[in-house]
This record gives sequence, C-alpha cells and structure tokens, in this order.
Amino acid sequence: MENTINENIINDIISPTTDTSELTTEDRKEFLIETNFKGVRKHYFLNPKAIPLKVGEYIIVDHESGEDMGIVSGITIKQLKRENIDIAGEIIRKSNQIDLRRLEENRRIEDNILVNARKQAKHFGLEMKFIDIEYKFDRKKLVFYFTADGRVDFRELVKVFAAEYRTRIELRQIGVRDEAQKIGGIGICGRELCCSQFLTNFVSINVSMARDQNLFVKPEKFSGACGKLQCCLKYEHDFYLEQKDGIPDTGSVLMTDKGKATISFIDVFNQSVTLDFEGGETLIMPKPELITKLEKDYRIIKNSRDENSRTENGCAGCPKGNFLSYDENDGKEKIVSAGKRNPQQSQDRRNKPAKKGE
Repeated sequence: MENTINENIINDIISPTTDTSELTTEDRKEFLIETNFKGVRKHYFLNPKAIPLKVGEYIIVDHESGEDMGIVSGITIKQLKRENIDIAGEIIRKSNQIDLRRLEENRRIEDNILVNARKQAKHFGLEMKFIDIEYKFDRKKLVFYFTADGRVDFRELVKVFAAEYRTRIELRQIGVRDEAQKIGGIGICGRELCCSQFLTNFVSINVSMARDQNLFVKPEKFSGACGKLQCCLKYEHDFYLEQKDGIPDTGSVLMTDKGKATISFIDVFNQSVTLDFEGGETLIMPKPELITKLEKDYRIIKNSRDENSRTENGCAGCPKGNFLSYDENDGKEKIVSAGKRNPQQSQDRRNKPAKKGE
C-alpha cells in the first residue's frame, strides 16, 4: 500500500504542468522550462533558482553569453524530454514592467534598423534581402536575417553596422522556408501558416508523399507561401504508409483465381482495395482478405512500388484507378477515372519520331 502511494506521488511530480508555484523548491528544479522568443525561436532552460513559474509569464534568461527575454510556453520534467535536447542556459529571474517596456522599445528599434539595413544593402549594391532584425534584450547583440540566391560578401556592410549601432553584429542567411516563417501569412486552408505558428524544424517534403496519400495533382497545387511543397503533406503521411503496409501499390498487377487483376484504388479509411480484372469486372476486397490471399492464392506479377513507372497522375499501368486531378479550364480539383485517358494515344505519342527542330 505504501509503495503504491509513493508511486502516485512520483507520477504527480514528474507529470508536465503549467504552474510550479505549488511545488517545493527541489521539485521546481526538476523541470525544464520551454521558452519562446521572437518568431518561433524556442529553447529549453534550467531553473536552478527554483523560481515559481507559470505558462505565459515572461522571464529573463542567460543565453549566448548575454541576457535575453522570452515567454514560458511549457514546463516539462527533464526525464520526459528526448535525450538529445539541448539546454540553452539558465533562468535568471522573472520579468518586470521595466523589462516589458524595454522589450517593446527593442521591437520599435528593430523596425527602424530593418529599414536602414535595406537602404545600406542597396547602397553597397549587394544582392540580398533583409527579412527580419532581432535585438537581444540586453542589446549586446544584433542579428540580421536575410535571403540571397548565392554567397554575399557583406564584410563592409558589417563594419558600417558595427560602427553605427556599437554592438556585436551577426548576419544570418536563411532559406525561403525560414523567410515565410518569419513573415507569416495565411495558407490556402485559410489558417495561419504552420511554420509561423508552431513548426520549429523543417523536414524534407517530396511529391511522393502526395502520391502515397492519393493526391495526384500538380505539384504547384501543393506549394506553400514559400514556393516549396507544403509541410502539412508530412502530417498524415506515416498513417497512409501504415495503412498500405502489406499490400502492393496502386497499379500493381496480380494473378488471381479469376485471372489478371490490377489494383486501381486503395481506400485506407474503409480498409479496402479495388481490383480491376481484364474482363471488365471490378471487385472491392477488404484489405485483410487481400493480404491473406496474397500469402496463399494470389501472386504479384508487377509491383508498381518497385518500378519507377508512375506518371504525374499516378501509375502508368493503372487503367481505371480514381485519382484527384486538376482541371485547368475551370481551375478546380475533381475525382476522375484514369480510364478516361487513352493509353494507346499516349503510347503513340511516345513512339512517334520527333520532327526536326522539336
């Protein structure tokens, strides 16, 4: 009984919380304080002074050999965080009204510096675009964020900034995704951009992620404000891969007891697979049943996943599969049948010899 009570107490202590004011001094030291700064810059800090904190409070931290000011966005026990997390520093104290006024003043100064930076870049003839300025709370460091197509020699520009602002100057070149993250905006979904709202790390996104989710449309339809493929294509990608695990991809050809059949559509939500037979018959089979038949009766003749024969709208060998297409005439997306395309015409165009000058 006593061991059960002690385990419950420990579980209560190590659980993430939003307020440490009611915890003991020693318990407060066991938490990592997640802190957000300008934009979506986020770091984790230790609380060796056991300062009682709440989510939403402003704090002063020791970061990069200076003081910086951020807002508490999370309070989590150290053991619950991933092992490779980086500790940025320690918390110095809570912010007061004087600190808040200074933070507002820094933001106003940053706007003026940004205007001046763009003028100076134009004066020196540098092919660079300044996106944002970040003044550290103690004003010992000034960070300039910019984009450029290639490398830029900004040594003379740094000298001008250092002489004018009398502080440490740092210029950071960022990519188009980082630019969209800092500027912000509204996506085609009607909501604020994910990158400017909560994303802190960018993962690799490719067209195959859209194909795996049965979204076979033009890549530009999936482009975000940055011009790259939308990050949200990654959100449900693992789910689709998990649901399609164990069965061939769309366009694969199977030898069944009724003859050859092509997998034309995989419905991950209803857990079913559509098979099109050579005689024109169509069969919708539950996924578990297909997996069982593949182990016993059916044989895979062609697996489109192993062959790089996919076209922009799915797979080349998929005669009747349904896919999401984009109509250039009315500018709308719609579900169409791949059977409406004429495979013979496509084959004739490929086999037709090119004319001179083409």
